[in-house]
Amino acid sequence: MSFNDEAITIHYGLCAAMSQCFSIFDILENPEHDSFFQSFAVRKIAEHGIVCDAGTTENSIFIVLSGELRVYLSCEGREFTLFTLEPEAVFTTHAKMSVVATKPSEILVTSLRNFENALKTIPGLSVAIIGSMGRGLGSAVRIIEGLVFRDVKQRLIYFLLDLANERGCKVHGGVSITMDYKIEEIATLIGSSRQSTSLILNELIKSGYILRVSRKQLVIRDLRRLKRLTESEELSDWEEEVCPIPLVGAAGRRN
Repeated sequence: MSFNDEAITIHYGLCAAMSQCFSIFDILENPEHDSFFQSFAVRKIAEHGIVCDAGTTENSIFIVLSGELRVYLSCEGREFTLFTLEPEAVFTTHAKMSVVATKPSEILVTSLRNFENALKTIPGLSVAIIGSMGRGLGSAVRIIEGLVFRDVKQRLIYFLLDLANERGCKVHGGVSITMDYKIEEIATLIGSSRQSTSLILNELIKSGYILRVSRKQLVIRDLRRLKRLTESEELSDWEEEVCPIPLVGAAGRRN
């Protein structure tokens, strides 16, 4: 098997080092393992397609080859996103969790028994999985920290800061980030309502911390100043810290 997707770097100490040395894609591409992985099925999922629903009795495990999947809990019509799965992520069906594709995706699926045999046959596979588990655990810890120790405003700010650190691009006057998420999706990621999430984002824009260049493009003027908001006891009093200097955004617009 061969895959063109770039391997993901997982930033969790030892997990990062091990996942770089033992990439799941490297293992899949090794001709020595072709006969074994023939028992795995490739499944393509359209955007918004369901991978598995909560309550499933299936005992299967899958590797994400391309795209992006969202793992979430659902209760009384409300959804709460736990984390997302990107290429090289490994996940198993779970009776309490649902998985949906947020982008057109492709996964490699097999039974839990087949995967257990793979772990015995291919030692490097178990080491590669540790990296994927480390990433999922890190996401879960951040969610718990946010729900227990932070309010909605702080969670949204940390979400934006995480996007800037992972995907941000330096431009004149700040850091540009591409918003691939709709407001509803951000709300489920931070455990809030659409209305509250939209209101807080607009307040950040109005107060000068963020510039909206286009519908999907934002510029964070100063990462440190934005982070300081999460440490303030009066997060609502933003007007006192409005950035006084007009900013030229990535598209040449001026606020």
